[in-house]
Amino acid sequence: MNRATGIKMDKGVKCIKFLLFGFNLIFAIAGLALIVTGGVIQGLYSQYLDFLGDSFFNTPVLLVVVGCIIFCVTFFGCCGAVKESHCMTMTFAILLGLIFVIELGAGISAYMLRTRVHGIVETNMEKGLLNYKVEGSEGVTQTWDIIQHELKCCGAQDYTDWRNSTTMQDTNSVPDSCCIEDTENCGKGLADPEKSIQDVSDKIHTTGCLDKFQEMVVKNVASVGAMGVIIALIQIVGVVFACCLSKNIRAQYETV
Repeated sequence: MNRATGIKMDKGVKCIKFLLFGFNLIFAIAGLALIVTGGVIQGLYSQYLDFLGDSFFNTPVLLVVVGCIIFCVTFFGCCGAVKESHCMTMTFAILLGLIFVIELGAGISAYMLRTRVHGIVETNMEKGLLNYKVEGSEGVTQTWDIIQHELKCCGAQDYTDWRNSTTMQDTNSVPDSCCIEDTENCGKGLADPEKSIQDVSDKIHTTGCLDKFQEMVVKNVASVGAMGVIIALIQIVGVVFACCLSKNIRAQYETV
């Protein structure tokens, strides 16, 4: 190998090394973002478990797992760049590729779940209505009270859904969490068929929770999906850098 070619190759390797270091920093931040996002989603939506079902919570758990794996993978990228190790940089590239496949699968699952949100939530809400304040269904009761209070809504489709509730139909009442001013027994008798919506609209929220809750969930799922796409694009760049560095390192040793 002549001197000019060696100097040129050394500069090329050094340049790619710096780029790979920069990428690993971005990648580590992305991993942290995944862990935080997954944890926040798990925390925020855990109180809505009775409406969403277990399938919804697989995605945030996967985000946390992938985020932790990313931190481990950055070790191979940094060490491979520092030591100019062909083996470690190739391992780094392969692991990034595997993570990309996992994220692709998670993205497809999230998209499929996004299209099923309405059906899942509607079914679980209707079941929850029947079990409101039924002994042994305290979780359902708490979920209904939280969502009606926070989203300022009442029932699934509208407030008249509470006429079908096992514990509310005898008194034609709605839960106190439906009330504009939440006080004890404020919803008593307000689901009476003889009362029109105009009669009760100044006392309770009359619009249903289904559409509002679905919109909130779909919006957040879309945000998570967008973050996944951005991180996946960063990973593709990282794979390219790692492969280029590995190729240059191997070529350097073969020509010595």
